[in-house]
Amino acid sequence: RRPAMPIPPVPRDGLRDDGYPTVSSREQHSTEDMVGSCLPVFSCGGDAQGAFVDTSQCAELTLLRSRHIKFLNDGLESLGGGYACLDASRPWLCYWILHSLAILDAPPTPEVASRAARFLAKCQSDGGGFCGGPGQLPHLAPTYAAVNALATLGTQEAYQVIDRKGLHA
Repeated sequence: RRPAMPIPPVPRDGLRDDGYPTVSSREQHSTEDMVGSCLPVFSCGGDAQGAFVDTSQCAELTLLRSRHIKFLNDGLESLGGGYACLDASRPWLCYWILHSLAILDAPPTPEVASRAARFLAKCQSDGGGFCGGPGQLPHLAPTYAAVNALATLGTQEAYQVIDRKGLHA
C-alpha cells in the first residue's frame, strides 16, 4: 500500500461565470463536484479537506483493460457529437488513442492502422506540415501529434505519410 498523502480540495475558483450561469458553467460545476467526491476514494491518502485517511480502507483500482481497449478502438472508428469541439485537434485525438492502445499493448488491426494513416495523410498540407483536420491550416501542434501518431502506428504506410523533406524546409 502507498503511504497516506493529503490531496487538496477541488478548487472552485477556476471557472468564473460572472453571475451569469450557462449550461456549460453548470455542467462544469457538476463535473467538478462529481470528480471531487471521487478523489478521496481513489487517492487512498486524504479526504476532500486534505486530511489523512486510513489507507487500509481504500478501494483498489482495477483497470478494465478490455473495456478501455474497446473504447479506444471505437474512438478510432467514430467519436460522438461531444467531440465536435475538438475538430481542430483530430491528429491529437488519433495520437492519444493510438498511444493509449500502445501502452495497453493492444495495437489496432492492420486495417484500422491503415485507415488511421490515410486519415492523417488527409490532414497534411502541401508544405509537409499537418493541420488540425482536413482543409485546415497547418501548424506545429497538429504536426507534432500527427508525426507521433504515425510513429506509434509504426507501419511502412504510416512512415511514408511523413513528408520529411517538406517538414525540413
